[in-house]
Amino acid sequence: MNCSFNIVCFLLIAFSLNVNGAIIEYNVPTDFAINKSSLKPYDLKQIDSANVYQLLAIASASSKNKEKAILYIDKYLKRTADLSILDNDAFDSIKHTPDFDSIADKYLPRVNILVFVYFYVALIGFFIALMICFKNNSNTITKVLIAGFVAIHSLFILEFVFYYSNYSLKYPHTYLMASIGALLYGPLLYLYFKKITQNYRLRPIDLLHFLPAIVLLILLFPVYDLPMEEKIKIQLGTSTLYKQTDFLYIIFIPKLVSLLVYGVLINKLYSKKQVGENSNSDDVIEFWKRGIYRMHVIYLISYFVYGIAVSGIIINVNELLYHSQVVSMSLMVLYVSSMAYIQPKVFNLESYSIYVDGESISKYQKSSLTETFSLELKEKLMDLLIEKKIYKDNSISLDKLSDELNTSRHNTSQIINEHFNENFYEFLNDFRINEAKELLLITNGHKMNISEILYEVGFNNKASFNNAFKKRTGLTPSQFRDSMSRASY
Repeated sequence: MNCSFNIVCFLLIAFSLNVNGAIIEYNVPTDFAINKSSLKPYDLKQIDSANVYQLLAIASASSKNKEKAILYIDKYLKRTADLSILDNDAFDSIKHTPDFDSIADKYLPRVNILVFVYFYVALIGFFIALMICFKNNSNTITKVLIAGFVAIHSLFILEFVFYYSNYSLKYPHTYLMASIGALLYGPLLYLYFKKITQNYRLRPIDLLHFLPAIVLLILLFPVYDLPMEEKIKIQLGTSTLYKQTDFLYIIFIPKLVSLLVYGVLINKLYSKKQVGENSNSDDVIEFWKRGIYRMHVIYLISYFVYGIAVSGIIINVNELLYHSQVVSMSLMVLYVSSMAYIQPKVFNLESYSIYVDGESISKYQKSSLTETFSLELKEKLMDLLIEKKIYKDNSISLDKLSDELNTSRHNTSQIINEHFNENFYEFLNDFRINEAKELLLITNGHKMNISEILYEVGFNNKASFNNAFKKRTGLTPSQFRDSMSRASY
């Protein structure tokens, strides 16, 4: 029976190839019904070149030739995108073999620990984005920008989950679903940074930042409008409409350029001197801004690596490279999520000390500190610094200074910020460095070495002293002493 069936199949193949794959009529005699249960899904009255692969796969499976059965299954799938063939009873004899498992693993949904982790991170990201949006004590625009930034990351991770687990073949309309936000990463983060560093008020012209994303959406609309079968073929690389490499030019290159351009713009914002109280809370805020900026840089690099991996420029690329960008995105989501729980005030605009032209515009708007009391505290502060030289105490903190002024920590911070346009530690270091310069210039009597000087003026270590000194003079302490010595001759 198997032999007769094989002969019929090969005759059908030969005839179909002679007519270049055109559809032909071939009536199968009723007494030639072979394994009817296995052939039920297929109509042999309409046989084209794609169905020939289907018949060959069944014939090879029935003759226990699993290698050829797998080969024809693969050809049929790439030709028709009909994944139901893998569930056909005709292949029961070769199922659970390594060869069939390999092709099933290639086309059928699969779940492993990595898929679970990515999916879990995506859910965390969506939850955090919603949580940020519903915060009551945060600026609406600010929270929408950062929440949108997190949501886009989460959407891409979710798309990768569908792709990596083969669920995108089962649900092909998920294909490229995250690409609608491919050009939004940079604008959202840039406007967020602009908001928290300058209290920038969005204007209609800022909508131009989103114009490239709209253009990309228009370009991708024909892809989103394709039927399921065609989207499966694109993923299998057999589509006649699109190739996978087409999306390198439509999505990858514009997104890479966008990430790079906005990375430069964000760096300019981040590099500007931001002032505010350098207390633990401000340290956290600076850590937050520094962390999210560095995460963006890491993502930019990982996305470039991913593009090289999928472009085909390098052959035999390690699979880990394909995961590079989704790993960096996952780290970003987890970073934002951890900050949302550990330090939720970083999402509150009022937590930031924001200055424009040297004046505070947000943090102390609701302060109850009167102008008279403010000036009084300023005088007391200058007395502590000039007369008592309290800055020499290397254990001085904002709390200790507040105790000396007999006022609250918040008031002390406000006095320094508003009257001197500096944060607490920068303010103290100005006095320390000025005295250090005087001590470095002493040439007669006891000439102190640099280690003695740094402890004398209130620093705890040489690295902090050198950094603070060079920041204000452009020279290290040693270079400053040498240059002053040469100038005196």
